[in-house]
Amino acid sequence: MFNSERQAQILSCLEQQNTVSVQALSERLYASPSTIRRDLSELEAQGFLKRIHGGAVLTAGSTFDTPARLRRTQQLAEKQRIAQLASRFLKPSSSYFFDSSSTSAMLARRLADYPDVKIATNGVAILQDMSSSDKVSIISCGGYLRSPWDELTGNIALRAIESMNADFFFFSCAGFSAEQGSMELNDDNVAVKRAFFRKSRKHILLCDSTKFDQRFFYNLFSLSELDYVITDKRPENRLYEELLGNRLIYE
Repeated sequence: MFNSERQAQILSCLEQQNTVSVQALSERLYASPSTIRRDLSELEAQGFLKRIHGGAVLTAGSTFDTPARLRRTQQLAEKQRIAQLASRFLKPSSSYFFDSSSTSAMLARRLADYPDVKIATNGVAILQDMSSSDKVSIISCGGYLRSPWDELTGNIALRAIESMNADFFFFSCAGFSAEQGSMELNDDNVAVKRAFFRKSRKHILLCDSTKFDQRFFYNLFSLSELDYVITDKRPENRLYEELLGNRLIYE
């Protein structure tokens, strides 16, 4: 098991239990206690957790790049609502870029029966889900596989995206604020999304309500760059409606 995958599973355990022991992680991940301690030290240095005697505890307010397996089980009702609202932009004889988010995957599935549609994505789940469709052309952007996150990144992916064009780009984000717009946790992910953005005509953010007023390290796109923001319910902070107007869709 790669270090990144093992550390992602450690964070998954912490997200579920808040506190874990070295012994329990060692048995669950089939790794030596010394390997687990080294992983915990690296994760502590990144601010994800705090080492305690015999284990670790999740840092208060900690946020991390959630592995794809976990993302697919979180906020399902909200994501389904967003996919339903976003489906108004789907039509035959069109081209689409989708990022690797679980919300994008839900929306992409709705294109399976649309004729003359092309999809390009860096999301492994979308490639797998759409592979059985005989109406949709599916294009992988290739690149480096970030395994626990089921996404393709790197220079190969960026070069592939630069050779394509699309009518729509649907994507998600880690956090969204009125001041900073959309934000992300990983710079490789940001680079891919910005490449998709440059090569598409319409840019539509799919953002569930739990991400509003959440701030993260990397800026993605400002509010002025977004054609639409689709969310599952009306934001409590009315400033979003003032700034976005009819570009904000929640019903």
